[in-house]
Amino acid sequence: MRPGAIVVGAHANGLGVIRTLAARDVPTVAITTRPFDIAHYSRWVSEHHRLPRLHDEAGALVDLLERHASRWSGWAVFPTNDDALTALARNHERLSRFYRLAVQPWEVVSHLVDKDRMHALAAATGLDVPVCHGAATADLASRPDVRFPLVVKPVQHDRLINAEGVKLFLVQDGDELRAAVDRLARLDLAGLAFEFIPGGDGDIFVHAVYLHRGGDPSPGVTIRKVRQNPPLTGSARVAEVVGEIPELREATIAVARRAGLHGLAFAEFKRDSRTGRFRFVEVNARPVLFNGVLPPTGIDLVATAWADIVLGTRPALRREDWRGVWIHEQADVLGSWTHRRAEALSVGEFLAPYRRPRTFAVWSARDPRPFLAQTALTARRAWRAVAAGRPSGGLSGA
Repeated sequence: MRPGAIVVGAHANGLGVIRTLAARDVPTVAITTRPFDIAHYSRWVSEHHRLPRLHDEAGALVDLLERHASRWSGWAVFPTNDDALTALARNHERLSRFYRLAVQPWEVVSHLVDKDRMHALAAATGLDVPVCHGAATADLASRPDVRFPLVVKPVQHDRLINAEGVKLFLVQDGDELRAAVDRLARLDLAGLAFEFIPGGDGDIFVHAVYLHRGGDPSPGVTIRKVRQNPPLTGSARVAEVVGEIPELREATIAVARRAGLHGLAFAEFKRDSRTGRFRFVEVNARPVLFNGVLPPTGIDLVATAWADIVLGTRPALRREDWRGVWIHEQADVLGSWTHRRAEALSVGEFLAPYRRPRTFAVWSARDPRPFLAQTALTARRAWRAVAAGRPSGGLSGA
């Protein structure tokens, strides 16, 4: 039997992985970890398991993989959230006896998951990083060197996503800072306070590349976020492919090499609206929410990872002249309504991405069940929000 793949985390990014592998006749198993997961409804998922408390019970993933090691021996394992990434990295030696892990050991991954270490790594690489004011505490409000707004990030954000559906806080004053610190404390999370880089959602760029062993990079793709949910601090709901920006590619490769990373690298930068300079935000070593935008460009990094770790081959990648958009459809509709006052989009502005060459995060005529499941989930969330008299927020994802 041909080796398959286990996809841990079944949100839209997991669905992108599953569909990419299905195009190559790779059987997949989906492991759901969050209540908004929908990828396991895909027609191409042969088996489904649930680990709803992975954020608190990392050992459950190891136990599940070891129970099925005789059936899945030689299969690839793709994490699509930081909970899964951390569990696999911490148990890399143990699990590598049976599986081909699309993740490196913890001594590498810890520098990418821990925001403090990531900031230090990027600074040591020579990248332009936002000022870090240290631990997020209420006392920061009285420090003369601190200027609002601030971004408050948990050192590791997946528990915050699981609990509150957000990955960080944008705070405008001391009261909001204290509220953010209290919310992190209730979850027993440490946080860091960073300078907010001025600019909108459209100033956020991500360079995606695959680093082969030895640091040799594949061709890459640069993606610009168009709309996020929520604006300024959330996850992409619309993103577009743009032309290559050499300095972002160079910075991505430099920080990945310094970390000792080989495999997937998605490095995020924000263009400072005051200076026009790109400033480093973070790097992910796993498929991100909009990884489904890559196949139409010809630079399919998930397929590259599969070939590398399972087949031991290096596919020839050729960049196609596709400058389309990726749309997370339900999140975009719901987010545009929820944040209509803040975004003030005209009908034409909202529809503009839908009039361009496009790929959808969830909808597929050949694989409609994930879309139907997410539509039902979105409707339930919207109904509960209306009944409670509060905004519905949106669909989460990193």
